[in-house]
Amino acid sequence: MNVNKEIRQGAVDYSMAEITRICTEIGPRESGMPKEREAQEYLKAQLLDNGWADEAAVEDFTVSRHALVGFTKIIGVFLIVAALLQLLSLAGNPALTLAVQIVGVALVVISLVITVCEFLFYIPFIDRFLPRTQSCNVYAKYKASGEVKRRIILNGHCDSAYEWTLMKIRQEVMVVVLVLDLLCAFASLGVFIANLAKGSGIPMWSVIFAACTVPVYVGLFFVCNFRVLSPGANDNLTGCFVAISALKCLKESGIRFENTEVCALLTGSEEAGLRGATAWSKKHKAECDEVETYVISFDTMRDFDHMTIYHRDMTGIVKNSPEVVGLLDEACEDIGHMLPHGVVPFGASDAAAFSKCGVKAAAVAGQNPKYAPYYHNRRDTPDQMIPETFALGLDVALAAVEKFDARNENAN
Repeated sequence: MNVNKEIRQGAVDYSMAEITRICTEIGPRESGMPKEREAQEYLKAQLLDNGWADEAAVEDFTVSRHALVGFTKIIGVFLIVAALLQLLSLAGNPALTLAVQIVGVALVVISLVITVCEFLFYIPFIDRFLPRTQSCNVYAKYKASGEVKRRIILNGHCDSAYEWTLMKIRQEVMVVVLVLDLLCAFASLGVFIANLAKGSGIPMWSVIFAACTVPVYVGLFFVCNFRVLSPGANDNLTGCFVAISALKCLKESGIRFENTEVCALLTGSEEAGLRGATAWSKKHKAECDEVETYVISFDTMRDFDHMTIYHRDMTGIVKNSPEVVGLLDEACEDIGHMLPHGVVPFGASDAAAFSKCGVKAAAVAGQNPKYAPYYHNRRDTPDQMIPETFALGLDVALAAVEKFDARNENAN
């Protein structure tokens, strides 16, 4: 690696100090809100004032910050109303009974559609009906000395998550609650449709079943807490500072590639459904098509033994770029630390948004998928960071940049 150990260590020390400063002085950074923008402006200034980027711009976009996880509260209301309405069937009025079953089916179907769109595919389905604010991305470029023939973008997201109340207990608790809710919703849909087909004489057991689902649906109101935000030290200021530190190391090492542009993309509103990465992809897709462009998303550089290259994303639905995964493999081989490949088991990274928009991307993350006690809650503080893991992420980023330039220059 052309960047020496002393410069890399200096970048690690700088990053640990700056993450602590942001968490302390700026605090949690709610998607699409002033603290997120304050942090983005601060990071932009760091890049420009120190000369680590030749240019950097703040790019605005609109976001509905409550849609992604707030859908749980919305469908919670729908499902509880659908269940309680079944009690009206006991009145024995055929017309009322029919209406109750139709409304019940409609509410459950709408709830399932919202869940699939917002939570599974990250499609902004209900966003238009919720309050909207301005979020932003920071896009910084460390330019090539000559004609730009290729571009590599290092990405991290700046916003921090709402506290996931159930996740704070154990990740398994949240998974169990969500699975039970889905099972009850599908079962209720089947029962309501069967009652519709029957037409009259709704069996008592179906009303009792509907009433019994209400306590299960109440769990949806405890998935997240909009009043509490994670400090977001690991998730994902560490990813942001991998990107920033890579540019810092290149500049301080006097390395500027002839035909390879190296960029840092610090997205906003990732925790609101990858909205920043999606907005950037739509705006810059033509630019990415002009020259070979790779994006590497770094997320949560924390759990050393769980550092992974993610070749599939968005709960396994989205396939990330094999080319970018291959580049990361080569980078890991260069630094003598091979990382396993994996599938994002629950949720998504910014890489999924890039990949969905046709931009070549993959993700690197260091988080235990089975148990991360700091994940999406108030425990994600600077004292929870592990510099060794961050250093590994930085080494992967720098090796990938150097390998990307060298491989393509050799091809030319």
